This record gives sequence, C-alpha cells and structure tokens, in this order.
Amino acid sequence: MTFHRAHLRAATAVLLGAAIAATTPLAAFAAPAGSPAAHPGGAETITTSATVDQPLTQKLGTYGDTAGRWTGADSAYSVPLPGGKIAWLYSDTFLGTVNADHSRPTDSPFIHNSIVVDDHGTLTTHTGGTAAAPESLVRVPGGDEGQDWYWFGDGTVEGNHLRVSLLEFAKTGTGSFDFAFQRTAIASFSLPSMRFEGITQRPAGLVEWGSAIYEDGGYTYVYGVEDLGATKYLHLSRVRTGHLTTGSWQFWTGSGWSADESTSARIMSGVANEFSVTKFQGKYTLVTGDTTEALSAKAVMYRSDALTGPFLNKTVLYTTPETSGNVFTYNAKAHPELGDRDTLLVTYNVNSFDTADVYSNVDNYRPRYVDVDVRITG
Repeated sequence: MTFHRAHLRAATAVLLGAAIAATTPLAAFAAPAGSPAAHPGGAETITTSATVDQPLTQKLGTYGDTAGRWTGADSAYSVPLPGGKIAWLYSDTFLGTVNADHSRPTDSPFIHNSIVVDDHGTLTTHTGGTAAAPESLVRVPGGDEGQDWYWFGDGTVEGNHLRVSLLEFAKTGTGSFDFAFQRTAIASFSLPSMRFEGITQRPAGLVEWGSAIYEDGGYTYVYGVEDLGATKYLHLSRVRTGHLTTGSWQFWTGSGWSADESTSARIMSGVANEFSVTKFQGKYTLVTGDTTEALSAKAVMYRSDALTGPFLNKTVLYTTPETSGNVFTYNAKAHPELGDRDTLLVTYNVNSFDTADVYSNVDNYRPRYVDVDVRITG
C-alpha cells in the first residue's frame, strides 16, 4: 500500500492549505449572496445527546472480522435500494482477513473503492477483479491504479439503476502529497444485480461534485466542495430527477440557477469533503466534520430553511473519542434512512498518520456509527 486517502487529504489540508489557497484562482466562482447572520433560521434552540449505535457497530464489525472479505474502509455513504436493502459506498478499502489479535495482515489487499450491500442483515462486498486478486470496483478507463483512481461520493437510485458519484484523482509527482483532483463522473450499476454498467463523465472543473445528494421537488440536488486545502467551500447544483447522467445541470449562483458552472456560488465554508444534507425536523440539515479547526474531532450540524442555504446555528453533535496522537477522525455525515424523527444516525471515519496503527488494530481504519438524539425548540 502506498498511500491512504485520509493521510493525503487531511494532511494536505493542514500542511499545504496556505500554499494551495495562495495559488488557486479564487475569482473563479461567484460570492455568496447576502449575510447569513440576518437569517431567521438561527433562532432554534438545540440540545443533543449521543450514544454508539451498537447494532450497526456489531453487524459491520463482525462482518469485517469474520467474512474474509471487507475489513475496513472510509467514506461510508449509504443509499437505500429497492426492497429495503442498503448500499454502503466506500472509498479506500482494505480486504482480506483479520488476525486473532484484531490486527490486520500487512499484505492485506488495498483498493480505492467498493460497495457493501446489506440485504436485511446479509452483507455482500462488491469489488472489481477476483476474490484472489481484487481491484477497485470502478477504475479510471485506461488508467493505472497507482497513478489515477476514483474515490466515491454520494449516490442515488434512478429507476433500476444505482448512480454513484466518482471523484477522479491523479498523481502529479513522486511525493506523498503530489496528487490533484481531475474531474467528477457518475458510475451506474444495474439493480438488483449490482452489475457495473459504465461511467458518465462530467466536464472538468474545480468543484468536487457529489459530496452529498438530495432528491427534492422534481430535482436531484448535488452538493460539491471547492477544496482549497485548509479552506473548503460548499457549492450546489441540480438536475431533473431521473436524469443525473443525461440531463443538463444547473448551478446555484447565490440568487438563481445558471447553466454556467463558473458562476457557481460559494454558499459557506467549514464543510468537509464529505457530508450530508437531509430534511430533519422541518429544516434542511447539513452534518459535517468541522473543518474550521485543523483535524477537528467535532461532528457538527447546520440548519437552513432552503436547500441553497444559508446554513446556520452550528451545533456540535458529537466529539469523537478516538482523536488522539496520530489517530484522527473525519467526514462525518448523517444517514436519514437509518435514523428517525428525533435521531440522526451519524457515521465518521477513523485513520492514523502512522500507517502501523491501521495494521496493529483494524478499528483504527473503520467507520463509526453514532445515534444522536436531537431536541429542537423555537
């Protein structure tokens, strides 16, 4: 294994953020409209309490320990499938077995994306290649996995197809931090077989589209991140429902919608590369790791009356206990199909800057699952 997603992106945010911000053309996007401080959405009073979701922790932990297939990954988006199934979308993924002492063999296969389908408690891992020689489920056409790869974003179901956002990255040199975002694409899988159908490319641009997807009012809303390292900006696009791979995308300008991606507005900063936007207790609710602090242990929530924001009333949902020394956490998000009216099921990823940690204990590279009880008044 030559690198981990979280090592690259989290470390880059801390060490290279200032340099990236200084060299990236900031004028490429429109400024957000208005002042969020004046928005009435901040009037809510919110109290929270959180506990580990034991059923999910045990189910996926037992599968990782005993199935001889998936042993850990990051991202952890979930997409409800027809028939009550759940597709867990993962990016960098370890495969193979787990040792009796809960360590990970140092020769464990490592790929850049996978999907685990939960069919009413029966889990199945989908990858490319073969069981003996696994490969990423989706590979860049004509690419070399060591030089050019896809990480997964959020997904959605359109008819008998699962659509999954793809973020293409490529190495730009020999150093650990020599890599760059290339473009966004969409992978399609037939349902229920999960057969890979192909890739629909998107035009190259600076926004990593697919950080969150939300279906509402005849549109598929696709959120993205303009990643400048230490600073990350939220953007929003939309396309007619059912036409993610075939329709014309529009981009929120701060005051309306445009077919010109260069007019896309920065809605807010402080989001992670992965997050969620859902309708929860009457408002649009954004859950993310707090990137206003370097390598923050906080999963936070923002609220808005509109999908376009502004997102206000920042509330800490959970402070991750794993964050200490070389171990860090990142990319918190909510999963509405796994919560209820009063509870957000929140996942986050765990990793370490010391690669030895992810081998000595498999839990140092596995998602976590937390139930957050949210009480809102006002």
